[in-house]
Amino acid sequence: MKTHKKSPLAALDIIRIMLLLGILLPYQLPAQQKKQIKVMSWNIRLDTPADGQNQWKFRKKGVCELIMQESPDVLGVQEAMHNQMKDLRKGLRGYKALGVARDDGKKAGEFSAVFYKKSRLRTVRSGTFWLSETPQQPGSRGWDAACNRVVTWSVFRDRETGRKFLVMNTHFDHMGETARVESAALIVRESASLAGKLPVILTGDFNVTDKHRAYRILTWADNETVFTDTRKKAGEEISGPDYTFVGFSDQFEAKDQIDFIFTTHEFSVLSHKIQDFRKGTLYLSDHLPVSAILELTE
Repeated sequence: MKTHKKSPLAALDIIRIMLLLGILLPYQLPAQQKKQIKVMSWNIRLDTPADGQNQWKFRKKGVCELIMQESPDVLGVQEAMHNQMKDLRKGLRGYKALGVARDDGKKAGEFSAVFYKKSRLRTVRSGTFWLSETPQQPGSRGWDAACNRVVTWSVFRDRETGRKFLVMNTHFDHMGETARVESAALIVRESASLAGKLPVILTGDFNVTDKHRAYRILTWADNETVFTDTRKKAGEEISGPDYTFVGFSDQFEAKDQIDFIFTTHEFSVLSHKIQDFRKGTLYLSDHLPVSAILELTE
């Protein structure tokens, strides 16, 4: 009776299969997840004594804790004064900030700053331009705006994938109708110039709803740079209320989303969240933070 010896090749094949299943697959899954980018935008409300119990000194710890809990790769903040920027830099461990104040290009006035996770992203180049007829002139005020307004921008390289993309963060004027429309048109032009063929993320408090002309300009399909509202692109993967401005009182009738995260077509939107942090009388800001999980297409 003949006996058959096990083939050394077959045993080797089994080992190879086990290696593939037990070692290579777990390493491949995280590599796929590394393409995801979490973006957050939040108007943190400027520091003013007029806010009484809602002044920044009572809110700053909670603001930093919520941001650290959410752990975005990129964060755009609006209305941050110089002292608030110092608090954020101290409280947001592992993050670095970009941006200058809007009134003098240094420390005077509000920042529309960009924070980024140092372990994940590296800035390639960055800068600021003003929402005005002279965008490179620090402190310039545009059209019928009540305040100086800026855009902070940076081209980032993802340390994990090597992909580059442009991030822009802004705060449109709250009074000037012409200023909001012209600001949208200026951002479309500047983003095309700064990004070239790179994907773009645009965050901010735009002080308009999706019915406004400025919103339609940003999302107009014939633009050189076409932005999409991530909440609408996320489909069913959305959470939170459909408004972002809530004031500092539960008596305030919140109904408008004026804070947005826009992207160009190279990003798919995995989810979108408007986080309602309100608990009792504790309000971290008069705006709710907005976040989106994005993925760069190949």
